[in-house]
Amino acid sequence: MPVICLDSATARWPVGNPFPGKSRYVGVMNPAEPVETGSRAVVRVLVVDDSGLNRECVVAELARHGLDVSCAADLPSLLSRIDQGTPEVILLNIGTADSSTLLQVSLDIDQHLRVVVFGLSQDRESEIVACAEAGVAGLHLQSESLTQLLALLNNVGQGRALCSPEVSAILLRQVYTLAGQPDPEQKTGLLTAREDEILRLIEDGLTNQQIASRLSLTLHTVKNHVHNLLTKLGVASRAEAVAVSRATRYANPDPGRRLG
Repeated sequence: MPVICLDSATARWPVGNPFPGKSRYVGVMNPAEPVETGSRAVVRVLVVDDSGLNRECVVAELARHGLDVSCAADLPSLLSRIDQGTPEVILLNIGTADSSTLLQVSLDIDQHLRVVVFGLSQDRESEIVACAEAGVAGLHLQSESLTQLLALLNNVGQGRALCSPEVSAILLRQVYTLAGQPDPEQKTGLLTAREDEILRLIEDGLTNQQIASRLSLTLHTVKNHVHNLLTKLGVASRAEAVAVSRATRYANPDPGRRLG
């Protein structure tokens, strides 16, 4: 299995395929943030949902926030809309009848067309993983807000593939499973209290020198702790350590629980 490299500034997985023999697979360890629209072209979105009420509400809200929106209820109406002009993004409700076929058709229409799936339940991890493996550019959970959906669509419309920390935690666990490695929670459980404390400060963006000052430790001691926690987590960089820490926390959101 290839190494997953994370950008040190954003802890983001690059667009690519860490699963040999699988389709495209994209994740991000930070929540999708709204982007400035400025003079940027309006994102064209095709909403696919067989629930009339849901479809009308989603279309109205997206249009109200400046997106160019059209809609379809099934495969014939989807193809009819595509004949009238290819959108930049297809927004598919996973609860729509025959959604697997609609998803595959949407992904095969045009290599530049991005597909976002919404209506996903966090409890149905296999469904989330299947959508990611199919090659969607974004995943939106039932528990997530309209603001998050708008940010996701704007980012995807600009060619960035994103998902929330909750989804990222699920996908990261799948990566560890396929790699035959312990999941993130098992790995963070190996850390001492001090290593866990330093990991939290790394996640907050502090440098080794700043951590040393904060904890009244020598710089050499902090470097040793950082080296040890990277080794225990089985990662090669601070950004990857942050990704594992976040994946564990979002998978176990109990505020009183310490990772180490």
